[in-house]
Amino acid sequence: MIIDSHLHLGYLSGFYNYDATYTALINMMESLDIGYAISSSLYSLDYGDMEKGYLMDIEAYEASKGRILSYYVYNPHEAEKSLSLMEKYANRDIFRGIKIHPSWHGHFADDEKYRPVYEYARAKKLVILSHTWTESLTNPVQKFSVPSHFEKYVSEFPDVTLILGHSGGRFEGINEAIKLGRKYPNVCFDVAGDIYIDGFVETLILNAGAEKVLFGSDYPMMDPRIMLGVVMGSGISEEDKEKILCGNASRLFGIGVGREA
Repeated sequence: MIIDSHLHLGYLSGFYNYDATYTALINMMESLDIGYAISSSLYSLDYGDMEKGYLMDIEAYEASKGRILSYYVYNPHEAEKSLSLMEKYANRDIFRGIKIHPSWHGHFADDEKYRPVYEYARAKKLVILSHTWTESLTNPVQKFSVPSHFEKYVSEFPDVTLILGHSGGRFEGINEAIKLGRKYPNVCFDVAGDIYIDGFVETLILNAGAEKVLFGSDYPMMDPRIMLGVVMGSGISEEDKEKILCGNASRLFGIGVGREA
């Protein structure tokens, strides 16, 4: 079984998606033997309508018979509203973690406005997934999400697991993410996105350990078959591939421990 721990439901401006409905996602999961997927709704994350996104998350969960799980979204511009909606939609069978996106929300990842979400994650025992990337002249908002900015909170909240989405994105960011992961046991990585660097997965495993790496696709912006191929075609052991594709996400999110049908 495969668990996709980083994907989205909904459409994103600037990307052409043939079909970003939960029906298309379920069909894709069936074709690729993906047992579970964890989504952060683009309505919550990009368009700012968190409640609409959560209602769609619930619909997807029910339509998939519990196979499409979700992240809450924390927006530092609306901190109180974000936390209030997490309490309103407190079904932990559906919502297994919290997604933050410093680049889209325009706040550095070490801004004090992120403290409440780490406190909430600690209290509720929830994993945080964050977008991370490398500084970019062509995409300057990435400066808010470079891996070094996360050290403040991963050091202050050692009991909160933080997944560095995209593992830092590009060469410099990946190396920076690895340094953070080696230093802090609560830092993990995912392989979602257009990261086509030769030896990417092998480098993560060699320097941070297979138990810290999760499979993610960034669907529907990216075709899941690409990063599946990167993992399955890598030079790591079959045991480590199983950890990345399923075991680590199962452990972190409590998937396959009696709560699912």
